[in-house]
Amino acid sequence: MTSSKTCGPGFVLTTIQQTLQPLPAVTSPWAKSHVLRLLLVPCLLLLQEACAARHGGISLRSQHMALLHWKATLATPPLQMSSWQENTSPCNWTGIMCTAVPHGRRMPWVVTNISLPDAGIRGQLGELNFSALPFLAYIDLTNNSLHGALPPSINSLSALSVLKLPYNQLTGKIPHEIGDLQSLRWLDLSFNRLARHIPPSLGNLTMLTNLTIHQTMVSGPIPEEIGRLVNLQILQLSNNTLSGMIPKTLGNLTQLYHLDLFSNQLSGPIPQVLGRLVHLQILILCKNDFSGPIPISITNLTKMNTLYLNENQITGPLPPELGTLDMLNILKLEKNQMTGSIPLELGNLTMLNSLYLYTNQITGPIPLELGYLLNLQDLELDDNQISGSIPGIIGNLTKLVQLSLSENQITGFIPQEIGNLMNLQYLYLDLNQISGSIPKTFGKLQSMQLLSISDNKLSGSLPQEFGDLTNLVRLGLKNNSLQGPLPGELGACMKLQFLKINNNSFSGSLPGAVGSLAGLLPVCRGMTTWCNRKVRLGINICLLV
Repeated sequence: MTSSKTCGPGFVLTTIQQTLQPLPAVTSPWAKSHVLRLLLVPCLLLLQEACAARHGGISLRSQHMALLHWKATLATPPLQMSSWQENTSPCNWTGIMCTAVPHGRRMPWVVTNISLPDAGIRGQLGELNFSALPFLAYIDLTNNSLHGALPPSINSLSALSVLKLPYNQLTGKIPHEIGDLQSLRWLDLSFNRLARHIPPSLGNLTMLTNLTIHQTMVSGPIPEEIGRLVNLQILQLSNNTLSGMIPKTLGNLTQLYHLDLFSNQLSGPIPQVLGRLVHLQILILCKNDFSGPIPISITNLTKMNTLYLNENQITGPLPPELGTLDMLNILKLEKNQMTGSIPLELGNLTMLNSLYLYTNQITGPIPLELGYLLNLQDLELDDNQISGSIPGIIGNLTKLVQLSLSENQITGFIPQEIGNLMNLQYLYLDLNQISGSIPKTFGKLQSMQLLSISDNKLSGSLPQEFGDLTNLVRLGLKNNSLQGPLPGELGACMKLQFLKINNNSFSGSLPGAVGSLAGLLPVCRGMTTWCNRKVRLGINICLLV
């Protein structure tokens, strides 16, 4: 055991006196003071080491050596580590933070933080002697080139509260020893090559508030033990190859506000117990193999603003109770097997920005109540079996940027009110049974970039107001009963690149202004009347057939 004589002021004075004895006499008071200062610093460092050792701690010198050893193992240490030198304190190094911690009657300085994100570090964590850094509480090595395994020895960091290692090249499995880090509050291992199962020992990390293992190669089931993390606020296990069902124990995570399991191979029904997560704001379960109906209990989550259930095998009708989620901004239910009609109650979701219901088996008309969604920017109902006409009240949705109603059984006329959608850039009405003429109010859609009304029963002429669509890039009119000449005003659409007009009854010659559009691609397929005319006149126009 170290003697108390090596841990007090007497030890310092003795050391100084012993060091001064071989030196020549110093007569100048300033010189004496300067020499004393030079000698005092190393003596104080010695004292700190001795005191730390006496109280069972690790000296700053040991931490200094462990960090320098790790630097020496790196392939071309980065510029940020240029301050890591033998003759300087680690407390002054870039990316290192020290704190004075109570240790008995002393307050030794210890390394508590390593923060070197985006530093270009190329090496292995296994070369860092974690046992020499027992006070380490924060590690952020995001976006480096760390490779090799996440070493089991990391469990010696009993004070660690934050471990951020995303965007590296770590391989192997997540060691079960990571479950020994009882102080951990934040764990992010995303964007690595970690494989095999998520260890059940993560359930021991009951202080965790954020657990993110996104886009790795982990597989197997979600451990039931995750349900013990009752302080968890963010759980992201997305873009992996996890399989099996969502464990019911996740219903215990009542502090969660973000649950993201997208793009896995999870299956079975969406569990009713998720309805207990009353603080949930973001629920993302898309791109899995979930089946069965949407559980009604999800409608208890009245704080939710983002709900992604798309690209699964969900069946049954859309629950009318979804209309109680009045904080929703985004509702994505596309690419499922949902049936029935669109509930009128969706008209209550007045905060909604995006509604995606495409590629289902939805029937019935477009509810008038959707006209109350004044914040809607994206409405996509295509590839269903929707019938009836387009309601004129849709003209109230003046923030719409995209409206997709194609591949349905919509009949009737295009409402004049669609011209009120001044922000509309993409309009898809193709592959329906819409009849009547194209309204002249289309000329007011001056933000329009893509307009597709092909494969309908439209008749009459193309309004000259189309010349006002100066941002138009693609125009699809094919397979209708349109007639008359193409208006010369179309030549004002200088950005136009694709024009589909085949299988109509247009007459007259092709306007020279249209043919001179430099943006149109010189492509012609098939042998239609228009194509023959194009060849004879040498006009640079893209008439896709």
